[in-house]
Amino acid sequence: MKSMKYSLLPASVVLTLVGLIGWIAGGRAVSSLRLLEGVPVADVSISARQVDVLLESAWRDFGIEPTDTADDLQVFRRLTLALVGTAPSLEETRLFEADDSPDRFQRWTDRLIADSRFIEHFGARLGDVFVDPVAENLKPHQRERFSRWLGEAIQRGQSYSDIASDMISGRGAIADHPATTFVALELSLGDQAAERLAARTSRAFLGQRIDCAQCHDHPFAEWTQPQFEGLAAYYGQVQFRSARVQDTRPRPFVIQDDRKQEEREVAPEVPFASQWLPDRKHLRTELAAWITHSDNRRFRRAIANRVWGMMFGRAFITPVDDLPDPSSLENPDVLDVLAADLAAHGDDLRRLIHVIAASQPFRLASTHNGLDDDASALVLEEAWAVFPVTELGPQQMIRSMQQAANVRTLRAEDSGTYTSIRRYERQSRFVEEYGAAGDAEDAQASTIPHTVQRLKGNYTRQFSDASLLTAAGRIAVMSSDAASCLENCYLACLTRRPTPDERDHFLPQLQVKLKRRLLAVEDIYWTLFNSAEFCWNH
Repeated sequence: MKSMKYSLLPASVVLTLVGLIGWIAGGRAVSSLRLLEGVPVADVSISARQVDVLLESAWRDFGIEPTDTADDLQVFRRLTLALVGTAPSLEETRLFEADDSPDRFQRWTDRLIADSRFIEHFGARLGDVFVDPVAENLKPHQRERFSRWLGEAIQRGQSYSDIASDMISGRGAIADHPATTFVALELSLGDQAAERLAARTSRAFLGQRIDCAQCHDHPFAEWTQPQFEGLAAYYGQVQFRSARVQDTRPRPFVIQDDRKQEEREVAPEVPFASQWLPDRKHLRTELAAWITHSDNRRFRRAIANRVWGMMFGRAFITPVDDLPDPSSLENPDVLDVLAADLAAHGDDLRRLIHVIAASQPFRLASTHNGLDDDASALVLEEAWAVFPVTELGPQQMIRSMQQAANVRTLRAEDSGTYTSIRRYERQSRFVEEYGAAGDAEDAQASTIPHTVQRLKGNYTRQFSDASLLTAAGRIAVMSSDAASCLENCYLACLTRRPTPDERDHFLPQLQVKLKRRLLAVEDIYWTLFNSAEFCWNH
């Protein structure tokens, strides 16, 4: 049991806190608090239903029944984790429950996309696709600038094809044109930059490992060594000097042929559909136009697969950078439906998020009787008949702990400079200490015992401390009775209410005088932080 520490606050501050926190903790409507309004998108129900129909057909083919629909708070938690990288605040949960509109999930998806936390989280997660997340030659402020540029572009609805074109063909100083970071990072590494750029371009934008043919023809796929070399030649005239990306005068692209022990010239060539190439002056501009061409299904299928993975914690098809060739449009799959909707609506990734969030698989529970059998569980998971259970990344975990320790929603613009810096330093220390495993697209989740073990320590103790400045203390003081106190603890930490068994266990500990209740709330917070449920998306 931990000792309590309090600091005196001015009476006016205390009275303000009492009124505000009591309002939230009491579960009353909080509609007058600041509520972000997003830009609504056109109706997505038709495309979402097409996704559902395809998966329903798969369920029939496999002879399985999908699990039940998850309760609204569970879906709200996974939506918030996916879009802003943290579990909902108690404030947000109360606002969501007070919203009785029939389209509240669509409205809240709009609001979360409009949130500044979306820029920070979604921009960073998707940014890792285009810029190596562990590259030592990229400074933290350069990575942050690139992620912010990407997040802001998505938030304002800039076409994904334009975003991709900016990365592939952009010019200028990376400080002024963050999109050029995509090219600058590889150029700054020196030799074979064109080959590395060809590899990252094919993997990031097409979901294809064309670079497997760098030394010889691919043993399984259709890619050949000349195709890879021709793709690399499109980057043969770009250079990085004085922190600027620029194109040189036309010159031959020369590679070293290791087998013949000689140099040879390679002409720019795309691996398929050369008819999509425009007649442009600059090679990278040509390549960008070919990559983003309206008929290039690989381009939109690849981003649809990645965004699906960011929403579910698992991509629709893995590995994300080695997708199978698109099938005939007469037999489309889920990625084809998402890609077609994206193309029909200006390549707006906000709409792609909406379609996925409105689909039946995103609303399913993560439990199913068939999960007890390994063979049955594999079929259920592969057919998306249950929502996949995935471990939170370190950033999501530390942000969720920080958020649970505050009743109000944490946003950088709502905090003072010192508070924001201190919060960021804690996040950085946590990620540095426990690594970024779980944030990568294909990261393998660690075991539940490992996750719980790593949470025990200073972080859990700090965020479960009960004082007038923390959620634990405010909930203990402001909740009307023991039952509402326990409910608020669970809503703040797990975005759900306690089960009957949990109420029976914890309520007697809260039906005491204030001093002992404060200690009990600390223990409840500590227990919930260390639970497996807190560490997983479900």
